[in-house]
Amino acid sequence: MQDGCTLALDGVTKSFSQGRPEEMMALADISLDVAAGEFLTVVGPSGCGKSTFLQIAAGLMEATGGAVALDGRPVDGPPGGLVYLFQQYTRSLLPWRTVIRNVEFAVEGRGRASRRERREFCMEFLEMVGLADFADRYPWQLSGGMQQRVAIARALAAEPRILLLDEPFSSVDALTRMELHDMILKLWEDRRFTALLVTHDVDEAVMLSDRIAVLSSRPSRIVETIETGLPRPRDRITTPELPRFLELRHYLLESLTKPKDHAA
Repeated sequence: MQDGCTLALDGVTKSFSQGRPEEMMALADISLDVAAGEFLTVVGPSGCGKSTFLQIAAGLMEATGGAVALDGRPVDGPPGGLVYLFQQYTRSLLPWRTVIRNVEFAVEGRGRASRRERREFCMEFLEMVGLADFADRYPWQLSGGMQQRVAIARALAAEPRILLLDEPFSSVDALTRMELHDMILKLWEDRRFTALLVTHDVDEAVMLSDRIAVLSSRPSRIVETIETGLPRPRDRITTPELPRFLELRHYLLESLTKPKDHAA
């Protein structure tokens, strides 16, 4: 796998007409740099445009103004090396394909000529997410958390240089969410792709990130970016008990419920 890549958003704005004469401004002058191999999370109030922000970063939606660049090259559509992991895993998986065939979908047409080569390659990623024994099952035969693991395995099989995560853990139960946190952290530490996550979950943001960018309410602007300063590797039991974790959690919850104009 290649090293992670840089992502830069410069003065990005987005407005929607919604069929009315006046436009609704969703994003206003968003500028953000994500370093190669960094794990950066974006948080903000509900409805502030986090998913819109991520879709523009991915080249899935056109900005009204500003620019997006991946490794210094303009993004005007989904670029090679970028993979987008959706929240709704039940819609992202192909129900008529087995688990292994879902993962193989990420590599079809990419130089592995034989079915056997593709299967062997993709089985490595199912082993990473603990689903090698379920390779020949269908998505509908798995739990929600297992389905999301399949989606993560497929994303990694595409060998991303940058992985964009659109609240991918929000639709599973609390225990499964913690297990998925552990898994994505281990995979990121092993493979060092660049990761950009949007979430409404403050604990999740603090647990996973190197830095956290805080969005204001609509029209969204980046109010501040915060270095988490938490040691790695992280542990689901001990990390949330650290004074710095608790300090950040308190600060972010207060910032999101009672917006401020100062930085941490």
